[in-house]
Amino acid sequence: MPARPTSSPAQFVQCAPLLMVTDVLATTRYYQDVLGYTCDFASKDYGVVWRENCAIHFAPAEDAPTGVRIFNWLNDVDSYYDEIKSQGANITVDIDNRDYNMRDFCIEDCNGVTVVFGQDL
Repeated sequence: MPARPTSSPAQFVQCAPLLMVTDVLATTRYYQDVLGYTCDFASKDYGVVWRENCAIHFAPAEDAPTGVRIFNWLNDVDSYYDEIKSQGANITVDIDNRDYNMRDFCIEDCNGVTVVFGQDL
């Protein structure tokens, strides 16, 4: 893992993938409405969402993404878990402490992408 950013984010630390998705606008809305991201830009051809130091970009593709998992390091994974659970996120792996010294959980987004949120123990 690279060195932690020095800006001391309140929650999210770092992430900026580009996902190729079948519906950019629907994906952007999902990340806003369910996962609490803010949208910088959204059109049918490109979308950008942010949550503190974490950005995700979306571009159109004919097929849903495969073989993709996004991992986000957080400072308080429990509060984020509670937040998105109450918004109806599809939690596929419940929050727990793992033997690899992380406390994490997984969701599946509207494209079938697994997104992991965790914090170091």
